[in-house]
Amino acid sequence: MQNILVPVDFSPTSRNAALYAAGLAEQIGSSKLVLYNAFQTILSNFHANPDGEGLDEEELRPLQEDAMYALKLDMLSSTPANIRIESHCVYEVFHDELTEICKRTNTQWVVMGIFGGGKLKEKLIGSHALKVARNSANQVIIVPPNARFSAIRKVMLLTDYDHVDETTPFDVIHQLIIHTQATLDVVHIEADPDSKERHTAIIQHENAVMHQHLLPYFPKYFTVYNPSFEQAIQDITRERAIDLIIIIPKKIGFIDRLLNVSHTDLLAFHSHVPLLVAHK
Repeated sequence: MQNILVPVDFSPTSRNAALYAAGLAEQIGSSKLVLYNAFQTILSNFHANPDGEGLDEEELRPLQEDAMYALKLDMLSSTPANIRIESHCVYEVFHDELTEICKRTNTQWVVMGIFGGGKLKEKLIGSHALKVARNSANQVIIVPPNARFSAIRKVMLLTDYDHVDETTPFDVIHQLIIHTQATLDVVHIEADPDSKERHTAIIQHENAVMHQHLLPYFPKYFTVYNPSFEQAIQDITRERAIDLIIIIPKKIGFIDRLLNVSHTDLLAFHSHVPLLVAHK
């Protein structure tokens, strides 16, 4: 069973991610949704802000617990009765303890919001989302502020066709497609159209390896030539009506190429499409 954990700080960003997670839980047949608040992280952010001077654990704990209770009540009203909602307010730094809390709660997926900038309360979870996505042992879905859950019907896997067999988390892709019954597009982006001849043999070989793993899902394959990586993703996401983008964090910096842009640019090119950072 693929259960879901949502780190929350009670900002609109994290609440939106929690609502998305509830919809996802229903689609994939999860039995449990865990709301997780690590308020040592929040306290450290408050102490970095002059308006938060003087707060300590004893003062913050009841505030966080009250906020968690209110969020849980709100979530219960919009979540199917067969999905159990757990809540945990703990005094720890969430990205340090995230793998352990996932083990303790038997959750396999982490759903997180990413902020659009501005207010401190929007940044407490959002500012950690990319760090968690790169380093977590779990599969992480990043939910942009404008994303609203609708059933996942079309999934896009971004690949660079580099040692596909060793680097692609096929088990994760299998689980996702089986649980959502989505169709699958496999997309490769090249910056230079002139590279087509040089790379054709490599891509054909790696594509054949990819296809052997994905054969049961009848994927469609696309190679896009565009000097702007972000624009290429924006275009094909819109043209193919993609509901979820899968990327693979690799040492070559593939995830950094996609995510290490300003938050404004990040949200501009997939303002409504969540991102699954899938680990091998």
